[in-house]
Amino acid sequence: MKISPKILSIPPYISTSWKNIASLHLENQSNEDVLIITLHSGARIEIPRLEPSLIETLFVAHIHYLELEEKSVVNKSSSKTPYSLPAKKEGHFSLEFFALDNPPADLNEFSALLHDPSQANSPKLPEDILEKIAQIARAMGMDDPSAFPPPEENCHCMRCQIAEAIQNTLRPKEEIASEGEPEELISDADLQFSTWRVSQKEEKLYIVTNPLENTEEYQVHLGDPIGCTCGHDRCEHIRAVLNT
Repeated sequence: MKISPKILSIPPYISTSWKNIASLHLENQSNEDVLIITLHSGARIEIPRLEPSLIETLFVAHIHYLELEEKSVVNKSSSKTPYSLPAKKEGHFSLEFFALDNPPADLNEFSALLHDPSQANSPKLPEDILEKIAQIARAMGMDDPSAFPPPEENCHCMRCQIAEAIQNTLRPKEEIASEGEPEELISDADLQFSTWRVSQKEEKLYIVTNPLENTEEYQVHLGDPIGCTCGHDRCEHIRAVLNT
């Protein structure tokens, strides 16, 4: 199966260009929704047992193709557009990006589109346009956000807004949500791991115990002289008492 800006292929039922398809609609047959594809030639193709999500994707892809066909006529009469592709490309930077004569299969050529810092404070694109871009990305079977250049920070030019919409569509929702959460700060005290448990037995006399082995216990005296029952006068048990 292949659904692209130019081709619809659902073996063994149909494999043709979108330009040959006149319409899509559903019919209920024996309590089951059947997708009916009508060609410009008059042929009628019936495809049963499709997942609802796939049916929705097919309708979105067909609507996208029809809109681009309509806009391509307008674009030919327009000499300039506010957001342009590099000179070797034709069309302007919006949904028409997908209507180029040779549309990229995975949007890798998206990196060739122009980031325009002078448009950094542009108003936000309508949500329905951004959602349509997201639907197109899903319909084209794109699943790797790392394949697309990320938007520039604090920029709302057309390129960056579309880049953000594509990134947010492909990245896991959990990852996007975690970016909005404040980073938990860890204090130096939290990073300190006490290897000894210290308790005061009497004035200047402390009991130092291994928390992992309670039978390992030492007595530290902080009087004159300082000492430890381990027999060393600069041992870690004395340091543990001093640190507390």
